[in-house]
Amino acid sequence: MLKNFVEHFAKSMEIIDKTLPAAVNVKTKKPYQRGIGPYQEKLLVKHVTNDMKTRNPELWSNITLEENYPNERYKSCDVVINNNFFIEIKAIRKMRDNGTQEEFLVNHILSPYENDKSFLTDTKKLLNSDFEGEKAVVFYGYDYEVAPMDIIVGCYELIAEKYFCKFKETYEQSFDGLIHPIHQRGKVKGYLLEQ
Repeated sequence: MLKNFVEHFAKSMEIIDKTLPAAVNVKTKKPYQRGIGPYQEKLLVKHVTNDMKTRNPELWSNITLEENYPNERYKSCDVVINNNFFIEIKAIRKMRDNGTQEEFLVNHILSPYENDKSFLTDTKKLLNSDFEGEKAVVFYGYDYEVAPMDIIVGCYELIAEKYFCKFKETYEQSFDGLIHPIHQRGKVKGYLLEQ
């Protein structure tokens, strides 16, 4: 199931990139440049999974978003499939819409401290949760010549497997040809967690 999810997520990113209106800055209310790159993580996941449901209802009609963790009132799991497959998702986006670099990306992905709500701590939170079923973490990210994403992905994998979890399976799917002038290509990668 994770392999299909990763492949279809990447394909839907390519498809909706050309049809969605420009994302809007939450603070200034001004639109960003067109393309899905600037979209806020939760909103992008919503648009992508809606497209997946439309194109492949036999696989994805039972996707729910933001399902509360058992016994955790203020924490929610990003994606749940068929009530037995639980996925946390994070974005890796080093560049901003205007071409400047996002200085907090490393903390957003690699911080080992729970209050930072990083990809590492999401991995630990999901693995230690009372959800019954398969558990996976997925990132989607954009690749840039000045900031290749494979470096931070490799750092995540090293730290995660040393201190937090073991990966049972991994799947990766590239996407390309996006219309945003900065966020043009990248990949989706998923990790099935050993329990």
